[in-house]
Amino acid sequence: MKAIYKIITRLNLTMVLFVANQVLADSDYDRAQRLREAGEILPLESILQKLQTRQPGKVLEVELENEHDLLIYEIELLDSNGKVWEVRINAKTGERLQQKKDD
Repeated sequence: MKAIYKIITRLNLTMVLFVANQVLADSDYDRAQRLREAGEILPLESILQKLQTRQPGKVLEVELENEHDLLIYEIELLDSNGKVWEVRINAKTGERLQQKKDD
């Protein structure tokens, strides 16, 4: 009986963590959408298209960060040689701020 209780508890905890993660993801998406609609940031689609012309690769992860009142798209990209790059782009202007190879 204790084994079943432990399984149910673990399943419930897993579901709670999954739902919490989805809520956070939705709030990030909503924030980005509001900023885009207000003209505060460029659409991610146009940022990624421009990036692909200069540095082709598979997008692994994108984050929108606020650093010192500057909104930055932080993009992880896998190039054709299997190297992972982190590219930081000003979300308002599309200017590339930094590019470095991840170790």
